[in-house]
Amino acid sequence: MFRILSQYMARSKRVLFCRDVRAYYGGHQKVADYFAHLQSSRAFSPEIYFSEATRWDNANPWFNTNYQTTVRYEPKNYHYAFLAGMDWSLYLNTPRPLNQPVINLIQHVRHADPAEDVHQFLTQPAIRICVAQQVSDAILATGKVKGPVFTIANGLELPELSLIKQWDVLILGNKQPVLAAELASALMLSGLRVLVVDKWVPRADLYAHMAASRMAVLLPHSTEGFYLPALEAMHFCDLVVVPDAIGNRAFCSNGINCLMPEYNQESISRTMFAVIEILNNAELLSRYKAEAKKTVENFSLQRERSEFLSLMKRVDVLWADHKFNISHVDDTQNLFK
Repeated sequence: MFRILSQYMARSKRVLFCRDVRAYYGGHQKVADYFAHLQSSRAFSPEIYFSEATRWDNANPWFNTNYQTTVRYEPKNYHYAFLAGMDWSLYLNTPRPLNQPVINLIQHVRHADPAEDVHQFLTQPAIRICVAQQVSDAILATGKVKGPVFTIANGLELPELSLIKQWDVLILGNKQPVLAAELASALMLSGLRVLVVDKWVPRADLYAHMAASRMAVLLPHSTEGFYLPALEAMHFCDLVVVPDAIGNRAFCSNGINCLMPEYNQESISRTMFAVIEILNNAELLSRYKAEAKKTVENFSLQRERSEFLSLMKRVDVLWADHKFNISHVDDTQNLFK
């Protein structure tokens, strides 16, 4: 038994993550998904360092999982480092093997903006995974990316909920609370039942709100890396209204599976009243719902997992082939003997 366990541990590649979870963000959730992808494979052993400021409640995606252990941040003891966002700051200021393969998850087009704090890290050697083609295109256009870039579109796994439609309109306005309030006032004057969510709520609560609403009006930032709530709303609601946010172009098709007005109160309000007509047209509504269902199925978490694990099997070859010209001061092959 000991020999079998030793052989298993020997062939499992250790992967170090790090997170500073002070509030719930979709970015934390997606990193947690990638952590779980590695957990599902016998070929990898992911571990994670949590900052001392990390909160432990429903805002933390690891809170209700079977992994809530924090380890010391010592990249030298791992085969690979997995980084997202500002994780680079900790990694670059910690002793590490200079030729250690880094997997860098990039979740937003803002990485391509020189004014953003994460932009500086594009010149660091890494195997980069972007959550949408729009994100890949944005960072590659900078000409600064050091290392190969892959697109693995975000995936999600959603429960089936059968709830009475208590609301005509759900407005998700946690990122645009002022606009959400203005839209709600206009809609309620027309006698519509409106539910406004203008702050973070646990995912289970958000899903229940969506499932109890006929229409979802989503107010993302003007630029997003992907914007998962649009896919979630397509699953739970009868119809979705969401403005263009760059990253959501990967799956939002105006007039096909959703409606995409210009990003201002007048245009969104006008579109929502048009939606009321669609909701009362059974044939037209059925077409929208069928397209939305197909879209959600194409963005499954299992597909994301399969693509990521397939890429992870090639990490060593990709790293060796890409000629990063990094000086060798550590022999990573000897770290685990």
